[in-house]
Amino acid sequence: MSDSILITGGNGYLGLRLAQALLNQTDKTIQLWIHCSNDEDRKKKSEPVVEMFKDAIAQKRLSICGGELSSDEPFRGIDPSQLTEIIHSAAVTRFTVEEDLANNVNVEGTQKLLNFAGRCPKLTAVQVLSTVYASGLRTGLVKEEELSSGASFSNHYERSKWESEEIALRRKDLPINIIRISTLISDDPSGVVTQQNAFHNTLKLFYYGLLSLFPGEKSTPLYFVTGDFVVDALMAIFNSRQTGKIFHVCHRAADTATLEQLVDSVFDTFGSYPDFKTRRVMKPLWADVESFQLLNDGMGSLSGGVVAQAVSSVAPFSKQLFAAKDFDNSNLQAVMKNYCAPDPLLLINNTARYLADTKWGRQMQHVH
Repeated sequence: MSDSILITGGNGYLGLRLAQALLNQTDKTIQLWIHCSNDEDRKKKSEPVVEMFKDAIAQKRLSICGGELSSDEPFRGIDPSQLTEIIHSAAVTRFTVEEDLANNVNVEGTQKLLNFAGRCPKLTAVQVLSTVYASGLRTGLVKEEELSSGASFSNHYERSKWESEEIALRRKDLPINIIRISTLISDDPSGVVTQQNAFHNTLKLFYYGLLSLFPGEKSTPLYFVTGDFVVDALMAIFNSRQTGKIFHVCHRAADTATLEQLVDSVFDTFGSYPDFKTRRVMKPLWADVESFQLLNDGMGSLSGGVVAQAVSSVAPFSKQLFAAKDFDNSNLQAVMKNYCAPDPLLLINNTARYLADTKWGRQMQHVH
């Protein structure tokens, strides 16, 4: 059996794109580990993966395995003897994730993954994928180094990813990199979207006029990246053969849009759509932390209402919109020779236009 790379979260957005890049750019075999509760669940979740990689599977260059990160031995059945690299991307990434689930999957799951990695004699690198928002509500310059304790967090997702980093940093016996990724908003600079998250949902709320108040400091920089950029960055890190590093897969504050620029730009883009103009949707008023929290609390009694749901969907990350940060990315630029920051407003506008054209994915077949 040839040297092999294990990708956890193997059927996720990044897991699939990374697998394709590694198949194209290396001669190693790939093992995709997917989250599943039993054999039947694994078979069902594997079907689209099998279709996507049928040639690689036929050539025995890719295989699929699975398990539960919350189980005692989630990687049982994987032969550790041939693994040369592990990319740990499995995580619950919802801002609304419950505390217990975040602990079980993001924190304890990372611990189990690293324990398994300790049994791999040929291992040369463990890439632990994290988020720039493991930095919590810190402000100012955030360096590519360990984050000190004491910061507060917007939600259990951020907190759990910080804790998972701490676990990884304590494993001095393993060749670990921590890779903090900023918010993915499109596949590429053209704005095509194949997986949506809180960013896309927020733009939908703007489009349909469901947010009359919006939290945040107008000058707060926003950190967005494309799937292509993230995969290129991860491959550059992979090819550098460096370990023991922390990388910020994002752009510097000078190359980002501010919150006010995003709102103005998105409303300008949406203004070219007749149904948006007909509704005469106004830009939301800016709300401070306390005002938005009061609004969210008050809406709690109207849990069935659309506006209440809109407000509650923004609340879990609202505090981040007041925390101005500048993420250093010197380590990334040192290994990514073709590093280039895109025009941030063009990327946002292209993404907003794609979402409006497809009605947030409902009419994708009509977009050319």
